Amino acid sequence: MIRVSVLMSVHNGEPWVAEAVESVLGQTCGDFEFIVVDDGSTDGTGAILDGCRDPRVRVVHQARVGLTPSLNRAIRLAQAALLARMDADDVAFPDRLARQLAFLDARPDVGLLGTGCREISPSGAVLRTISPPEDDEAIRRALIRENPFIHSSVIFRREALEKAGAYDERLSVAQDYDLWLRMSQVTRLANLPEPLVLRRLTPGRVSRARDTARLRAEVTVKLRALRRGAYPLWCAVFLAKPLCALALPAGPRQFLKRMAPRTKIR
Repeated sequence: MIRVSVLMSVHNGEPWVAEAVESVLGQTCGDFEFIVVDDGSTDGTGAILDGCRDPRVRVVHQARVGLTPSLNRAIRLAQAALLARMDADDVAFPDRLARQLAFLDARPDVGLLGTGCREISPSGAVLRTISPPEDDEAIRRALIRENPFIHSSVIFRREALEKAGAYDERLSVAQDYDLWLRMSQVTRLANLPEPLVLRRLTPGRVSRARDTARLRAEVTVKLRALRRGAYPLWCAVFLAKPLCALALPAGPRQFLKRMAPRTKIR
């Protein structure tokens, strides 16, 4: 039985997808399947993926539908009870899966587990380290304020996912944040503090348009959590930050974001 299914969706990821794939295939834990959804790429991504001969890799080519539906398709194809995420422009450290699987074996109560990360530039230069809150209580305190998980670092149990529901396909961004808020109502949460992935800040990831969409989605998912009763109503104060950010012009907003310290999320 396969221990873990690694899930990736990629659209036009030619510059970095080979490195991302190699980092997964180079894991010290080899008992996994790797499902890669090529979401309508028009560059060399498809050829790079088709050139991978490792039997653990399953490539699915499709017309472009977007990240969220693609991730749900990968989940439906996955065979394992544990599901790990990986982004096509990021890099996993060799012991990432082994470290996470060991933790989950020791903590069957935890259904969602992330790790710290190092953010890197498109060229690979290290920009900063993010050390997220570690235990369930600290994560829950942070969760209504901001997303305390690095999406491409997480492993979650299929059982918890099925209880919470899949990624919401109405959301093109912040779909992970919405899912974590729902999963927090059905399972315990944890992070390994050590950086076990490199998160690449590509131009598309930090664009003004994407930042605006992310802030709007953040407001939406926080409101949903409040309406579900996941947090007391006074936590509506945490809507102030994204709403104030949306009120700023995109240029000054991104400047302030770049100036903010990111070595810790607490």
